[in-house]
Amino acid sequence: MPAIYIDLDDVIADTTCRYVEILEREFGRIVDFEGITTFDLKKSFSLTDHEFDYFFRLVHEPEIILELKPFEGVLDELNKWAGLGYEISVVTGRLTSTYESSLEWLRRNKVPFDSFIMVDKYLRPVVDKNIAISLDRFSEMEFILAVEDSLDMSMFLQHRMNTKVILFDRPWNRDSGNLAGIRRCMTWDEIGMLDQFSGILDSK
Repeated sequence: MPAIYIDLDDVIADTTCRYVEILEREFGRIVDFEGITTFDLKKSFSLTDHEFDYFFRLVHEPEIILELKPFEGVLDELNKWAGLGYEISVVTGRLTSTYESSLEWLRRNKVPFDSFIMVDKYLRPVVDKNIAISLDRFSEMEFILAVEDSLDMSMFLQHRMNTKVILFDRPWNRDSGNLAGIRRCMTWDEIGMLDQFSGILDSK
C-alpha cells in the first residue's frame, strides 16, 4: 500500500514548545515561541556554544523525550489513514541515541505506524550509521504524501522525491512565500479537512 511520511518532532510531537519551557527552567531565559523564526535553536535561543551543547544533550535524554505531548488531532488523522490502508512511516532526524526512547514514546502515545525511519537529515558529526540512513538512500523511497515542519526538508521531498507535501505551520517555516506543490496547514484538523475536500491522498 502507498506510504505516508510523517515527521516526528513538531508534527506529531509538540517538541519545541517544550524546549521553550526547558530553556526557562535551565537558563532563566524567556523566549516567545512565535519569535522562533529560524530552525537553528542555538541562534533562536541566544545560547553560547557551551550552553547549547548542554541544552542539546538534555533535550535528547529519554525522560525529556517521554514527557512530550502529541498534537491535538494527530492520532485521529493517523488512525484514519491507517484504517484506509495507508502505511504510516514516522521519520525523524533526531540523534540516533534516541532510537529506543523515540520508539517507546510512539508506543506509549499509541501512535499508529508501520515503520520508524531515522535519517541523517542534518549531517550530524556523531551518527550511528547502523540506525540512521543518508539522505541519498532515503531519497530512493516513495511516499504518496509527506507532512513536515522543516522548510528545507519539505523542498527536498517535493523537488527531489516528487512527493506531495503538507508544511505543518511553525514560526520557523513562515518566511517561505508561495511554494509550488507544498500546502501549508495550521493544525491537524485542517489537514483532515484538506484530505476530505481536496483529495490530497489521490494517487500521483
